Amino acid sequence: MRNTRYGFLVLLSSLLMLTGCSRRDILDDYPVSGVDIKLDWDGVTDQLPEGVRVIFYPKNGDGRKVDKYLSVRGGEMKVPPGRYSVVTMGYNFNSDRIRIRGEESYESIEAYTEYCNDLGIAGMEKMVWSPDSLYVLNIDELKIEKSEEVLHLDWKMESVVKKYSFAVEAKGLEYVATVVGSIDGLSDCYCIGKGRGVCSSQPIYFEVKKGDNKVTASFTAFKQVKEMTMPTRMSISERETSSEKDAIILILKFIKTDNTVQEATIDVTEIIGTLENAGTGEDGKPTPPPEIELPPDDKIEVDKPETPPNPDGGGGMGGNVDGWGPEDNVELPVK
Repeated sequence: MRNTRYGFLVLLSSLLMLTGCSRRDILDDYPVSGVDIKLDWDGVTDQLPEGVRVIFYPKNGDGRKVDKYLSVRGGEMKVPPGRYSVVTMGYNFNSDRIRIRGEESYESIEAYTEYCNDLGIAGMEKMVWSPDSLYVLNIDELKIEKSEEVLHLDWKMESVVKKYSFAVEAKGLEYVATVVGSIDGLSDCYCIGKGRGVCSSQPIYFEVKKGDNKVTASFTAFKQVKEMTMPTRMSISERETSSEKDAIILILKFIKTDNTVQEATIDVTEIIGTLENAGTGEDGKPTPPPEIELPPDDKIEVDKPETPPNPDGGGGMGGNVDGWGPEDNVELPVK
């Protein structure tokens, strides 16, 4: 009985080994072509990301999905012959800001940031973080032929995250414990395959510094579409159907020493539109946008608290805007 059981186990093991070998042979024999990708970062950024991720999506079932991480300079992939849509993403994979979703298709893959749920301030849970740097290349159609020769591809990456900065004059800052800033109407996620920013009506949070009768801040957002209608922003997503969502609003919440909150809103739609449509000069560099000043009645003045300061010191919050590279740094001419 024992010998019979032993013989059965040996036979079963042999069958499993043969099955595994057959499956491996099939995979090894699957026709593939060599694709050598070289990535060009010249003029894109001085701070290269850790690496890139390349995804080949078959079009109409012609081919097979291939997903691989490469060095920041590129590398070689094995891709079955067929017609593909391709996305290439460069970012720091340990980023606590950039997230990728919708990876199942070229049409749905999207970069986004998560909600600010851990700051402990009322209202912050409705805001999302400013994105870290993200570099993208998308190709709607690329045909891979069956060939023994390696196909060489030279690709230029593009930064799809833009940095903004501004300074706003404000009086009464001695009554303020901290300032919470957000921008509503800019792209808070990016459709990688479609190559466009998307605004889903989630304000983007940023840290604000105060001093010398002014508040200053820097923040990032995913790039808008290449052209914007002036003076209001072009709708850049099917998610936006209401004209009320076309405005780009800078929101500053002044948390005073008695824990009361005073809010100031500034419509920067025309300013952002001017920056996005600035164009280039004869040297190929972006043309500086005209300096736009707010009307005098839009100056910010924080009212004196009616009650004494909170003995616990009021609000206070942390934040981090370090680590941004020099690329696409745009100063908002707000005074």
